[in-house]
Amino acid sequence: MSLISRLLFGSAKTADNVLSVGALPTLSPWAGASKLEGLVYSDIYGPTETEAVTRETAMTVAPLARGRGVIIGALGDQPFEQGDWDGENFNADDQQPEWLTRTNTEQTAYHRFTLSLDDLMFTGWCLWAVERDEAGTITDAARVDRSRWTFDSAAEATGLSLDGRPITDPSTVMLFMGPHEGLLTVARETIRGWRHMERAWVGRVRNPIPALVIKEDVQGQVNDDEAAEIVGKIAANRSSPNGAVMFLPYGLTAEALGQVEADLFNEGRNAARIDVANHMNLPVSAVDGSTATASLTYVTQEGDAAQLSDDLDFWIAPFEARLSKEAPDGKRIRLRRSNQPDAKRGGDAAPAPAPEATA
Repeated sequence: MSLISRLLFGSAKTADNVLSVGALPTLSPWAGASKLEGLVYSDIYGPTETEAVTRETAMTVAPLARGRGVIIGALGDQPFEQGDWDGENFNADDQQPEWLTRTNTEQTAYHRFTLSLDDLMFTGWCLWAVERDEAGTITDAARVDRSRWTFDSAAEATGLSLDGRPITDPSTVMLFMGPHEGLLTVARETIRGWRHMERAWVGRVRNPIPALVIKEDVQGQVNDDEAAEIVGKIAANRSSPNGAVMFLPYGLTAEALGQVEADLFNEGRNAARIDVANHMNLPVSAVDGSTATASLTYVTQEGDAAQLSDDLDFWIAPFEARLSKEAPDGKRIRLRRSNQPDAKRGGDAAPAPAPEATA
């Protein structure tokens, strides 16, 4: 029985409790959250299922989905490369470790990285299963679904558990720590606010007329049952194509409270886009938001492109720093920048941080 088979399918007594790559089950990363997960999120982030902040609810926030698309689109299909930094440029080696650009599983290198970016964006952490040869050199790596692993203080060697069982061999995992706690934490109020605003916007579209008060001219003319019936009929009529026209019996008058603010939701939604862009460390223009309600002539496309390139390094750096710890002495592992705007100008980003010293 293989190591991964013993880990995932063997008994607790016979399992080696090390994490291997080959038999990681193929699960849909977009599978719905379990009831237990919903309860946990509800306990932490909100009192009800409706208010729970999960990846699924976060992806209903249009500017957040757009920002994720910008990050994934710019970085997802770029390979990691091993090489040297000469002080000004990164020079990739002629011979590259195969595991950087391919896997021996159904999980492609593209999906390994894009789903890892997803993990860091939303939860702040990502875990890879790693296989090594006898010399300790990595031969394969695959991303582990975020729902299957957790931090576990009882697992002294790694502090991690998979499917409820401690991972005891540090060499079988690679843990990535994101640049912040994850959008589900740092942006949860923004996500909630957007969803409330969307519901309010939909409600306003269904009832675009200002709030109405129905008054009786003579006290006691209408009893409670009749009042409820009148209110119900008027409310139903307001959402019809002819909702602007209604008939009131003699003795009743209608009074509109306030006016419909046409720009209310446009301004609110644009402000929310700016908040989302800030949380994702992206230029506001990347999520199709406006930094001003008047003119944007002071913002050039070239400036936006340069800003986007710099901001994308925010998401690349955690991977380069951790992967570089696996490189031979004096080497670095970094992501190719050919899809980034600065590549068209011939520029290059700063190198990944040096690997930490090992005993």
